[in-house]
Amino acid sequence: MLYRRSSGFKWFMAFNSVVMLLLAASILVPFLHLLSVSLSESNAVVGGKVGLWPQGFNLDSYFRVFQHPSILAGFKNSVIQTALGTAIGLFMLTICAYPLSKRALKGRKLLILFIMFTMFFSGGLIPTYMLVKSLGLIDTIWAIVLPFSITPYYLLLMMTYFQGIPEEIEESAMLDGLNPFRILAQIILPLSKPILAAITLFLVVYYWNNWFNSMIYLNSTDKHPVMMIVRNIIAGSDLAGNVGQVGDTGNNISSASLKAAAIMSTTLPIMLIFPFTQKYFAKGVMLGSVKG
Repeated sequence: MLYRRSSGFKWFMAFNSVVMLLLAASILVPFLHLLSVSLSESNAVVGGKVGLWPQGFNLDSYFRVFQHPSILAGFKNSVIQTALGTAIGLFMLTICAYPLSKRALKGRKLLILFIMFTMFFSGGLIPTYMLVKSLGLIDTIWAIVLPFSITPYYLLLMMTYFQGIPEEIEESAMLDGLNPFRILAQIILPLSKPILAAITLFLVVYYWNNWFNSMIYLNSTDKHPVMMIVRNIIAGSDLAGNVGQVGDTGNNISSASLKAAAIMSTTLPIMLIFPFTQKYFAKGVMLGSVKG
């Protein structure tokens, strides 16, 4: 541990600390500012007096957001898309990663090469849209969850984690009469909670925040997730009507407060998941990233 006491190591750690603090500040400062804007009095928001601390306390913007005719339906659609997409994604990734983790699998290197190729090169938006349309998935939830159920990076991460599990455990289970499906379900998956939790968090965040695919593949507005509705509010297509209604009813709510409240209302639910997966997150990503 002599290298830890050297001046070079101390400078390296100090530099890392400064970079991490700047990175954390670049994320926290805009978030705290939006939270303050959503909770502040509208006069302070319009006057540009809101920084990182709310000026006054006002929840009218949140009440106004939840009075939006589509926001609750958007939450429902987002929950369904996120739950279904995460479940299908975990299932597909698991049944693909487990066989690929076996070095005895014939053609394994070629399959991994194909998977890695798709990480750097893809067909693009138009070919993907034509494929989804030819399958008859346009304007259905399956157009959102099926084509994106397998992400090459997550697949390689999970495959590497499975490789780190000693093969002797599986050999003992096979001697006890278990087939590969029961070995995967009863032995491998219980030992893989960290990587499963990490991948679950990745998928949940992806499907919850994903509004672009809904804009491309969903034609019916009643099927749009809440992020798509928030995107319309931020872009102004829905906000103009809202602000007009606000003015008509005499409520003094600024458009900036409405936008901030809309963003915070849709961000906070996904943030609540992180504390439950945090203890597995670092361990799962670290072990899954180290080649066995």
